Amino acid sequence: MKKIITINLFLFIISFILGACTKLASDFDNKSTVEEIIKNANEAFEKRDYKRAAEIYLKVEEFYPYSDSSREALINSIRSYHAGSQFNELRKISEKYLDLYPKDKNASFAKYMIGMSYFEQIIDVERDQGATRDSIREFSELIKLYPKSKYVLKAKENILIAKSQLAGQEVAVGRYYLERNNPLSAINRFKAVINDHKNTPYYPEALFRSVEAYAILGINNRVISYTKILKKEFPDSEWYNLALNLMKDHGIKVD
Repeated sequence: MKKIITINLFLFIISFILGACTKLASDFDNKSTVEEIIKNANEAFEKRDYKRAAEIYLKVEEFYPYSDSSREALINSIRSYHAGSQFNELRKISEKYLDLYPKDKNASFAKYMIGMSYFEQIIDVERDQGATRDSIREFSELIKLYPKSKYVLKAKENILIAKSQLAGQEVAVGRYYLERNNPLSAINRFKAVINDHKNTPYYPEALFRSVEAYAILGINNRVISYTKILKKEFPDSEWYNLALNLMKDHGIKVD
């Protein structure tokens, strides 16, 4: 029993000592040196205590604003919030950086991080896609504002992924309407994919679902036209074969 108590006491003392060595952002003031603040922030980051690291980095900006050290510390706080998936804080500090240094060499990085603050919150296609649209907007602005940035290529890739997500939601909602015998509403959803998201994996399905919807409505010329598009663009796909079978089931002549 005494041995257990001794071990527990030892662990408590060690924890107390380590805790005493761990500094929080609130432990720094205007008398703290830049070197001291950054040293503690770096240590927190290395320990993967990203939120604490970011908060400590921000103390440099608070006590030494508009300095080179402040600028670098803001970038490090952005990296820390990103690493810790603190998306609201990441966006807030990235926007602050752009307000202060819109033409700085790291401005495109800050803009990219704003896009990522939305992009990394994209959820499945069955759910609301607000973050998806926000990410597309931010990445598109990055490409326009900083066309020579090294983040442009990645931004373009992320836009394609985000647009695929939007297309997936449109198709999912369209399917929902078809299942409830509401082909007109379904067609509007599929048209959005056909017109705006041709470069996504959901495009051929949107064509086939349009065939389904128009077949329900008995508008055979549209059934034929969409099937022809499938034949031309996706002749070996399952969607084209499904369209052919559907035409046969409805007694529509296959050209």
